[in-house]
Amino acid sequence: MATTPLQRDSLDTFAPLREAVTRFMEGGLGAQERAFFMLGRTFPVDVLETSEEYVIEASLFGIRPENVQITATGNTLTIRAGHRAARQNKPEGTTYLRRERIEGFMPDVGRTITLPGHINPRKVSAEYEHGLLTIHVGKDEEIKDHQIPLQVKEDAGAK
Repeated sequence: MATTPLQRDSLDTFAPLREAVTRFMEGGLGAQERAFFMLGRTFPVDVLETSEEYVIEASLFGIRPENVQITATGNTLTIRAGHRAARQNKPEGTTYLRRERIEGFMPDVGRTITLPGHINPRKVSAEYEHGLLTIHVGKDEEIKDHQIPLQVKEDAGAK
């Protein structure tokens, strides 16, 4: 009995991904494609909790503060960042001889962080220094830990 090789559908939705992975494995990706493939469309964040607040630290190196937007809705905090202003810095009539920095082709990126309790926008502050965005989200009184006093009842039969 003869076997026939599997034929790929002409509308294979994974073909571009398969081709990119093949080029990556063969070392054929350029520096920009390799960086974009490895970095993805996000940025790293750390979320810390203290008794008084949540602290979110996000690495946004190479992104200007005016291209960062922070919004709070319900119990989620969304950070959007992009390189809109940095894209237009090449003078007309110039040609790149080498291009390794990723800011020219990196798309706008975003992260949404869900916190355990409701966010009061009046208790949110943000600072940006040397590519590190630090957001402080104060806890509402209702979600802070409260010490509950223990009341010990005397057993009536223990007299």
